[in-house]
Amino acid sequence: MVAGLVVADDLTGACDTGHEFAARGYRTRVTLHPTGSPGDAEVLVVDTDSRYAPADVAADAVRAAVEAHPAETLYKKVDSTLRGNLAAEVAAALQARVDRRTQDGTPDGLAVVAPAAPATGRTTACGVHLVEGTLLTDTEPGRDPEKGPASPRLPELFADVGLPVEHLCIETVATGPAAVADRLREWGSAPRIVTADATHDAHLRAVATGVDRLDEPAVYAGSAGLAGHVPLPAPPDGSGEPVTTPNPGDRAGELGVAGSVAPQTLAALEALPEGSLVVLDAEAAVADPGETAAETARRVRDVLAAEGRAVLTAATDEVAVDRALAAGREAGLPDRETRERVAETLAGTAAAVVADARPAGLFLTGGDTAVAVLDAIDADAILLSGEAVDAGIPLGTVEGGRADGAALVTKAGAFGGPETVINCLDRLREV
Repeated sequence: MVAGLVVADDLTGACDTGHEFAARGYRTRVTLHPTGSPGDAEVLVVDTDSRYAPADVAADAVRAAVEAHPAETLYKKVDSTLRGNLAAEVAAALQARVDRRTQDGTPDGLAVVAPAAPATGRTTACGVHLVEGTLLTDTEPGRDPEKGPASPRLPELFADVGLPVEHLCIETVATGPAAVADRLREWGSAPRIVTADATHDAHLRAVATGVDRLDEPAVYAGSAGLAGHVPLPAPPDGSGEPVTTPNPGDRAGELGVAGSVAPQTLAALEALPEGSLVVLDAEAAVADPGETAAETARRVRDVLAAEGRAVLTAATDEVAVDRALAAGREAGLPDRETRERVAETLAGTAAAVVADARPAGLFLTGGDTAVAVLDAIDADAILLSGEAVDAGIPLGTVEGGRADGAALVTKAGAFGGPETVINCLDRLREV
């Protein structure tokens, strides 16, 4: 049994949440196969890759992950902008936890949901979720056409799960852990969902510590913010040193793959030095992914040889995205399938470059693209080092496949500044 199990719905979220445990000295592994062995990990992070799956499929994936990996502490990672199958996945994690507990004769339990991440501008006040002070549903991620939240009011998103829903208000979490624990006890022991306000890191600490004071089992549900405060047994002596795996000596250079088209990512791509950016023809990728990947890989290898680093992307502005989607519609493809085809072409390009040029470091941004690239290079897992380039941008090592031993930085698309991509590549060069 592992000390902690994190179940995430996308890869970049899996990595930045797992980092919060690795940074405290726990050997933390992100498995790319939901039923894969944790090996010597003290904290296992499972990516169900279910953010855009149908709700019932996502719930089944979460239940399967929880059942496959018994753990003392269960953490359900949710998106800090509430995208995806939020309610279905949290309810599934709680049900799996309750089912396991019921076998021991104690059918109680609760899921405490605190998705705030103040360090990256995500806060919840009076049940309303905000991004950089703006109402969630008025932001780009909050308007996600496929799996955006129906409401910025966190408790409302759980109205249909068939369980009681309570809310920890800002007054309670600001008072501290004892007040949180007292309020949770007042609501009783029947399985339930509890949402929580948090506008400061201290509020998340109060929530996590208050839940830990209860006798009943709990599912912690949040973004990377809450994860940094979830109590676990002390790591073994000597495990607090950062995990490092030296790169094989025949690897050199840094390869970046940007699949996100969030404004933050586009701004960071614009800041790259001239000559290091390679733009894949997304319209051609829709029509002929294989040939497009082969042609683009040749260009990426040339840039790597000349510059020592290369960043691959399929779009530098929203116009390119619109053109690709229009090409997909002309071919009779739904927008989601078009996006997947472009991501697969990016991944195929990256795989060809990794096989031939053997870069020492990989930088991946955009959850779908990160999964596709790691799958294309046959990676098994990511061992997190406990080090980070910046908040929400962890450093790890690829385990298995064609990039085994390569340093890896992952980043969600929707945050970071104009210099973020450059900083990530520079950090990879230092490893």
